[in-house]
Amino acid sequence: MRRIIMFMATFFMAFLIFITPVISEVQPGTGFFTAAEIKPGSYSFYMEGGRSHFFKVWLNVNQILYLVVRVPLDTDFDVYLLNSEREVLERSLSPAGYAERISYQASSSDYYYIVVVPYFGSKGTYEMQIAIYDLPAKTVTTTATETVPVYVTIPKPTVIITTVTKTAYEVKTIREVEYVERFPWIFIGLIVLAVAVILSTGLISQSIRARIEKTQ
Repeated sequence: MRRIIMFMATFFMAFLIFITPVISEVQPGTGFFTAAEIKPGSYSFYMEGGRSHFFKVWLNVNQILYLVVRVPLDTDFDVYLLNSEREVLERSLSPAGYAERISYQASSSDYYYIVVVPYFGSKGTYEMQIAIYDLPAKTVTTTATETVPVYVTIPKPTVIITTVTKTAYEVKTIREVEYVERFPWIFIGLIVLAVAVILSTGLISQSIRARIEKTQ
């Protein structure tokens, strides 16, 4: 419990230091050569309305500057951010009574200038808060692909010769000749033929005799 109370007290004090403006002994410059160097924190300055206020802040490469300028409701201040070459990098031109905000990531390690300009001679006390953040480290994962040659051993091919024995079967057709005894039949046929001839011869002779008798 005691540790929790101490932690809350420390956090509250840090919060007050950052939020509550601190009237610093830093005096705003009236030009680039007299620009006052400021660090991250909270400041309070009074603008008379005659001249602009010049500040400078050191930024390392890739550091991010966050700047907020809060003004009274009836005043209008504009804020510019310039590099060491006096080139305008960012600007904030909000209407009267609205806070001015600038966020910028440094492209190089150098001094950068902050110029607060009163619009139409505005006067009053303004509060400036500056914060500088380091860019989070980025983890880059690199995948390397290694090509490894692969050698494949191919065994010596084995040739298998298969001998196929073909058996040829020769089919012989044997025709049996059956001898039929035809002699009796031939003999009978001849007898029948002879009888027929004899009969026919007798008929012919009879017919001849009959014709002769008619003619006599």
